[in-house]
Amino acid sequence: MRVFCYFVEPALYTLDLASNIYDKNEIDYCFINSNTLVKSDLKTNKFFLDSLSLISKVRYLISTHRRYDFIVVNGYNNFPFVITFLLNFFSSKKKFIAIDSDTQLSIPANFIKRFIKWIYLTVVFRNKYIIAFAGGSVSHKDLFRNYGMKEHRIFLMPMMVDNSRFYQKEKIFPDIFTFLYVGRLVKHKNVENLIQQFNLNFSHKSVVLKIVGSGIEEDYLKKKYSSDKVLFLGKLFNDDLIREFKNSSCLVIPSKFEPWGLVVNEALSSGLPVISTKEVGANYDLIQSRKTGIIVENMNDFGDKMLELYNDPNLLIQLSNKATNFMKNNWNYDFYNKCFNDAMKKVEKWLSKD
Repeated sequence: MRVFCYFVEPALYTLDLASNIYDKNEIDYCFINSNTLVKSDLKTNKFFLDSLSLISKVRYLISTHRRYDFIVVNGYNNFPFVITFLLNFFSSKKKFIAIDSDTQLSIPANFIKRFIKWIYLTVVFRNKYIIAFAGGSVSHKDLFRNYGMKEHRIFLMPMMVDNSRFYQKEKIFPDIFTFLYVGRLVKHKNVENLIQQFNLNFSHKSVVLKIVGSGIEEDYLKKKYSSDKVLFLGKLFNDDLIREFKNSSCLVIPSKFEPWGLVVNEALSSGLPVISTKEVGANYDLIQSRKTGIIVENMNDFGDKMLELYNDPNLLIQLSNKATNFMKNNWNYDFYNKCFNDAMKKVEKWLSKD
């Protein structure tokens, strides 16, 4: 069976996944976009689709559809997916197409948007040649179920980073308790609320909050909240970012919405417990069912849990040990490879019957 994948961008986690899974399984792939916000020290010699003209892109997509039996596309609303879906719809020789998605089920409040989404996803997900590679086992699978995809076509394809980049032989916590935030500084990440809770609960304690990242709210937040306890470190990548994980006590994710949150994978692999809002996509698979951190209902509760973890070193160590063990022994590339090969065997079986 000939397999091809369209990755969105050459981000670090994508390049690691390609190297550890796709290259080892001799699966060809390209990238839809050449730019990425998540910089990497890794390089790739693979093809970038955005380097082509529109007509050349279509020709490339047609050629790929003809040459391969099974095509994996990251996402379901980008140009390669839409064209590949249409080619398959009108083709006499059907191929199987996998949607690799980190998107949780979310129903738009606006009626028009809700109706358009329902029409599009129902048409796509009920097509028997479309299968799902859901990044998580609950709300990510619910997205496909809600719009009519049959259960046997929905596969868990775990959201993954290269855990080995973050492992420590022994987690050593810093002398000064350090909360760490890593992500964009934009409204829905809820960083201002996080800082306010931190200042409310820790103004007279020996604790710091480190904020890694940039975004449209960066200047505003720095001017209003920067202090000797609230430290803005800007963008960090590769070894600089890994160093901050290793030198922190706990990761905090106050997002109002988060499709997955690969920073959770990185933190747990570093031995950091995680405090997150209930909207974070990684919650069930990596935190709730594994007891590697704390999930909160609202920001007042968030501040209380930060205080609880600060005051309870035994709980901190317990969560840290569970985080490290889980990422080393369970949620890793071996697990991904098993999920991927299980799906491949099913598709190969379906192709032989088609």
